[in-house]
Parts: sequence; structure tokens; C-alpha cells
Amino acid sequence: MTHPITNQTSPTQTSRIQTSRLQHFQLTPFDPLPVEFNLSVGGYISRPNTETIQIHYQLTGDLNSVVIPLKANPPVRRDELWTTTCLELFIGAQESSPYWEFNLSPNGDWNIYKLSEYRSNLTPDLAYQNLSSTIRIGASQLELHLVCPIPADLMSSPKLDVAICAVIQFKQGPISYWALNHGGPEADFHRRDGFLLGL
Repeated sequence: MTHPITNQTSPTQTSRIQTSRLQHFQLTPFDPLPVEFNLSVGGYISRPNTETIQIHYQLTGDLNSVVIPLKANPPVRRDELWTTTCLELFIGAQESSPYWEFNLSPNGDWNIYKLSEYRSNLTPDLAYQNLSSTIRIGASQLELHLVCPIPADLMSSPKLDVAICAVIQFKQGPISYWALNHGGPEADFHRRDGFLLGL
């Protein structure tokens, strides 16, 4: 994977950063699913070293009821992936306003945005020129695995706050919004109280 980001942390900074073990997660939909929709969304995430993050998503159930975008060849950076089925990741330094939003389509398309604070100044992070994920799709299970550099501005952060989310579009019925936690009156992946995992 070609990527221009390099690790700028000093030995002193690196010694303060605790790399994380695998943390398993299970997402819940904002609105309860109708009984005919049999689906679960889970996986695991870790920070294997100071400059890398890995995440594995697993959708299990009746995938025939889910809209899965056609495979992109080759995968490209694309806006508005969240308008259909999309797996998402939000990362920010603890006690710091800026954060990054990762959008990962099951067809391989992707985007990464930087925001200065809550829902403000969303711009593509052009330091990322390519993002390659491993995707497996079967009759009852979809898996997406990504290993990629942490945004350069976060590499020296000893603790990262993380939110993991998913947008699931069903072939019949409304779009469903999944997250670790839903803390407000409407689905909102950007709420900082939803950044429940620490890396």
C-alpha cells in the first residue's frame, strides 16, 4: 500500500504510547430491526504499534436482504459512501477536538476525512492516496479487514478515542444506523460520547 505518512514520534513519545490488544465490539441499530431482518454487526479493533490501526468488521445473517454495492475495480476514493451500506470508523486524540472519519464500502471504495471539531470543516485527508482492505462476502457473512496508518497528527497521541459505526441499507425498508452507543435523540455518529473505545 502506497502511503506518504511517516512516523514522526520521538523515542520519548513512543515509550509513552501503549499499543492495544484486540478489542471486540458489537454494534446496535438506532431503531430496533423488524423481526424479519436477521443481522448482526461486530468485529475487533487494535493498535498493533504507534503508527498503525487494524479493524475487522463482520456482518452476519441474511445478507440477501442488504444492499451491497457492486465491487469497484479498482477501488477509489469516493464521497457520500454513507448513502448506502458503509462501514465507518471515527478516531480522535483524547481531550482534543479534531477527529478523523473513515468510510469503507463493502465494494472497496473508501474515503477519509478530517474534521476540526464536531461536524465542522469536513475535508478529505489527502495524505491518504490509497486504502486497501480485504473483503470477503458469502451467503450469510461479510467480512472487511483493514490495516492502515494512523493519521500523522495522531501518531504521537498516547490514547485515541474511537467510535465504530455502520450504515446498513436494506432492500426493503429504511436505512439502519448502527453504533457502539446511541446517546442522543437521533442517530449521530459524530457525538463524542459515542467514542467509547480507547486505543
